[in-house]
Amino acid sequence: MRIVLVDDEYLPLTRLKTLLEKSNVSGIEIVGEYTDSFELLKDIEILQPNVVFLDIVMPDMDGLALGEKIQEIVPNVEIVFTTGFDQYAIDAFNLHAIDYLLKPVQISRLEKTLERLDQINNKVKEIKPRLTVIKLFGGLHVVLPDGRTQPIKWRTSKAKELFAYMLEHKNEMIFRDTILELFWPESDIDKASKQLYTAIYTIRKTLKNYGVEGVKISSPLLSSGYKLVVENIVVDVEQWLSRLKLLPPIQQTTVDEHEQVFQMYTGDYLGDCDYLWAESERERLRRLWLYHAQQLSEFYIKNESYIAAIKVQEKVQALFADAEDNYFTLMKLYDLLNNTAAVEEQYWLLKKTLQEHLAVEPSEEIEDWYRSWKQINIMS
Repeated sequence: MRIVLVDDEYLPLTRLKTLLEKSNVSGIEIVGEYTDSFELLKDIEILQPNVVFLDIVMPDMDGLALGEKIQEIVPNVEIVFTTGFDQYAIDAFNLHAIDYLLKPVQISRLEKTLERLDQINNKVKEIKPRLTVIKLFGGLHVVLPDGRTQPIKWRTSKAKELFAYMLEHKNEMIFRDTILELFWPESDIDKASKQLYTAIYTIRKTLKNYGVEGVKISSPLLSSGYKLVVENIVVDVEQWLSRLKLLPPIQQTTVDEHEQVFQMYTGDYLGDCDYLWAESERERLRRLWLYHAQQLSEFYIKNESYIAAIKVQEKVQALFADAEDNYFTLMKLYDLLNNTAAVEEQYWLLKKTLQEHLAVEPSEEIEDWYRSWKQINIMS
């Protein structure tokens, strides 16, 4: 039984974990502990828990609304609410929660809940297998069905690059001559062909060794190329693009969904690989994410949610340290919160970054704003 624990306070979270570990019910595996709703929603699809113990009173998102989001992403998950307020019981069961526990949770009451959950699991005749996730944001690695994230160790860098290239062109016939010209332009045709066959063999063997099923490379008869097909595999870039495309306009009732999609971007496309053929797609995805980040930040600023806007801008800065506008936005946001030390820090970080990377100074607009801000703060 895969269990995730969610509570904004560490003490009840730790207590519940201890009680679960002492339980008489076998097969319990705690696969995640969260105090932040958005972090949970970012990971929940990969974790694929059977049960979520969820505190109803959460600071960043109402627990009942969070429960609905969890069930949207993992439809078969069971929700057990925990709270110190029993007036939420009716709402909890309207959400189809399996049970409801009052804090402080008692071991005897928890055992009854676990027995119910164990009975439900035993009645399930067919358990839908969890999917392998191929992650391309930030680099090439996989999340296996058991939840382990692993970078794949390739015997040759050429095999790794060829796999990445074929994955970008999956379900397409890639002509053999195209591959040879792109990957072995300096080799004669016989030598390049042998290297291609070796690379294809290495890809197949490597994926098999890592248990990545569902990726097939075929070379149909009478064809002069290869086709890579994936089945029952989630590719994080495709998943992100699909959810980004379906996002509704940002408003109070949809901002949580936007936040989830924003957090799904964890780094540049194939960010740990210096592949020239991937550069255009890397730049396209980066621009899409930055545009969405700007929309989300502007929404938070418009609604005076300055802390939330700062978190968005901080993630942008962490991934793209050269984005000058990002530092300027953070300077103005910290000014709105009267955090003079943070304004100064952002200004000097910007100067240092621009000097080290581009050997230039901040723009005249930023310098003028900073001088004006500095003068006002000196006078006050």
